[in-house]
Amino acid sequence: MKLSRILAGSLRLHATDFARIHRLTDPFVITSLFVVLGIPAIPFNSFMPPWLWVLLVTVLVLPFSNIYSSYRLKSLLTLVRRLTTGWILVLTSLLLLLFLTKTTASFSRSNITLWASLCWCYLIVSHVGLRTLLRWHRSHGGNKRSIIYWGTVDAASSFVSQLDKSPWLGFSLLAWFSPIPPPPNSQPSNLPNCSGGISDMRRWLERYSPDRIVFSHVTRDGINMEQVLRLFGDTSIPVIYAPHWAHPAMRFTVDTIGDQQCIELWGSERSILDRQVKRTFDLFVSMLAILLVSPLLIIISVLVILSGPGPILFAQDRYGLDSKRFRIYKFRTMNVVEAGDKPFLKQATRDDPRITQVGRFLRRWSLDELPQLFNVLRGEMSLVGPRPHAVDHNEQYRKLIPGYMQRHAFKPGITGLAQVEGWRGETKTLEEMSRRIDADLRYQKEWSLKLDVKIILKTILRLKSKNAY
Repeated sequence: MKLSRILAGSLRLHATDFARIHRLTDPFVITSLFVVLGIPAIPFNSFMPPWLWVLLVTVLVLPFSNIYSSYRLKSLLTLVRRLTTGWILVLTSLLLLLFLTKTTASFSRSNITLWASLCWCYLIVSHVGLRTLLRWHRSHGGNKRSIIYWGTVDAASSFVSQLDKSPWLGFSLLAWFSPIPPPPNSQPSNLPNCSGGISDMRRWLERYSPDRIVFSHVTRDGINMEQVLRLFGDTSIPVIYAPHWAHPAMRFTVDTIGDQQCIELWGSERSILDRQVKRTFDLFVSMLAILLVSPLLIIISVLVILSGPGPILFAQDRYGLDSKRFRIYKFRTMNVVEAGDKPFLKQATRDDPRITQVGRFLRRWSLDELPQLFNVLRGEMSLVGPRPHAVDHNEQYRKLIPGYMQRHAFKPGITGLAQVEGWRGETKTLEEMSRRIDADLRYQKEWSLKLDVKIILKTILRLKSKNAY
């Protein structure tokens, strides 16, 4: 127990020093491995020995990958990506240096490969391994950080639930205060008793010094933001605003307009290069897919003609990028053709009498969506993105689900994150539709070309769906 307290105190007081030591040991270990392996294959003649190049490049380049900051609140997968990217950047810089000095022939390719692999493994073990041990230490009660919370009983209970789900963060609730007295006999089991209101909190802070103050509510019963900030600003304790109205899909990016600090809640951050990469990927894959499935398109067209009177393709208005309308194409699967903006438009349901026998098969295997490859070619859709809903459904749900129309900050897709996570087909309840929108907004926030490829592969493996009818 005494050793645990000493370790916790050291981590608390010297966390920055530990990061500095890490920053020094990485170049030392990487350079030592370079020397031990004897990387130059032939005698090397230069004004500066190669190990010194390695040392300087590692010292100057590796910190740019941001691997020496705190990852207490971040995913270790993010750390792995940054470590890999940083190490690749170091190797690229060294190769460029060798090329410019015309000394590439002096080095053994096999030894360079072995050294690069060993150094990458060292970085992973050193950074990820140590942080994994630290998280284990926190989850067993070590290196704790204390929090006091200001908010309503529901917000406080939800916040404590998040702490309980993530014990590796090492946070514990010391006390919580509320802008309004909690109802009697309604205390959640995961919360201690409420310690009072704003005056009680002021007296409490005079006696105790927690590690963080977290608050969610401010404007209740005569208490305003100015009063709360004046109270918290009169301490030297870090303060975190965790608004109760926040949504997981919001970005909360800090920006400025002049000298005014702003928080961007929704919106797309993609650069022009990102947009061009995604568009190029869409064009290449959609053209290749059309060539590969063209015989199937002809067969399905014939089957649709034989299934009953009506057009081969079903075209309907949908909202696209920036909420602009476009005509989406599908193989006709019903014996009726309804406009997308028809009031009270009914979603397809299980055993829907409007669906033809051929249409039922096409829907089950998602083959009715194939004509949307041409929508992708036209630039109206993407291969991956939020699925476009009928115009009438958009008008209904935009009034019920906060942030619903933000899904149109991206081009709609033939498939999407919501579909591969199981939110495909009929949405019987508002909760099911909310889950679908959550996935759409999360996709926009986390977009990468790698994520698109992953979603496409999952879609191909799950073409047949019990939820598609």
